[in-house]
Amino acid sequence: MTIQPLPVPTRIFGGEGLISYASRHAARNGTTVEKIERSLSEAGSIPKPSHRRTPERLQAWRSLGALHENAFATPAVIDGADVIDRMLCLRCTQGSGGTGRLPRIGWVCAGHRRWLGTPQHDIRSLPELVAAERHYRRVLAPRGVLVRSPIMQWARECAITGIAQSEMAERNRRVATSNPNLLTYPETVRIARLVTDPGFNTGMLQPGFRARERHAVSVKASTGMFPQAEDNESWRVAHRITVMFNAIAGEIERNPSRTAGTTPYSTTLAQAWRIWGR
Repeated sequence: MTIQPLPVPTRIFGGEGLISYASRHAARNGTTVEKIERSLSEAGSIPKPSHRRTPERLQAWRSLGALHENAFATPAVIDGADVIDRMLCLRCTQGSGGTGRLPRIGWVCAGHRRWLGTPQHDIRSLPELVAAERHYRRVLAPRGVLVRSPIMQWARECAITGIAQSEMAERNRRVATSNPNLLTYPETVRIARLVTDPGFNTGMLQPGFRARERHAVSVKASTGMFPQAEDNESWRVAHRITVMFNAIAGEIERNPSRTAGTTPYSTTLAQAWRIWGR
């Protein structure tokens, strides 16, 4: 049986998932996903939908929407890291509230100047977040650092620890939110870029490099990233960076065989995290 497109077309948004699109497409055609799939199942076009993403179901909805074969093809996992489903930009979706996977995009819609967390915020008054997003897309995404990857979560914790409270208050005033993830996004991206930089990794993980030498490098780097922070605040960030690289260096020394196929002292932290389960 050839499945024909539904009468009213529905544009699919970039990265949009099956459940989101199917719900919108069914609603635009005055019906429900359940009714459509029941009819298809009774006709033998798809099995009873016991699994939400069977190949037959995916293809059926591509046909129902006259969609390209690449629709619903964004992977759930990339290099061992989860690609989360999240709300798409409300401006991009014209308020429809679709969900999808966006592995190459951080927490900012650069085109509409919107924070993509929950809830979404207009961040036109915080251009530094848009600048950080451009760094994320140009540097971190190609390195395999996703928004919910451990490295980003760790970097966010560092950023919250190290940012000056005066800077937090000033951004809070401009955007009228106290969301720490939003307010520290520039610093989060900056830290993640630093610790996944191949050159920084080469220096921090070079053979014979001692803990106090790593700490000195970390202090210099973190002071430059948080120029308005108090000494104790930037020191806490340096301490976190040092502890992380000490752990990775120790693991390299104890288990050199686990780096088979890689060059241990030029391996980025994002790769190291996967290798050693950090």
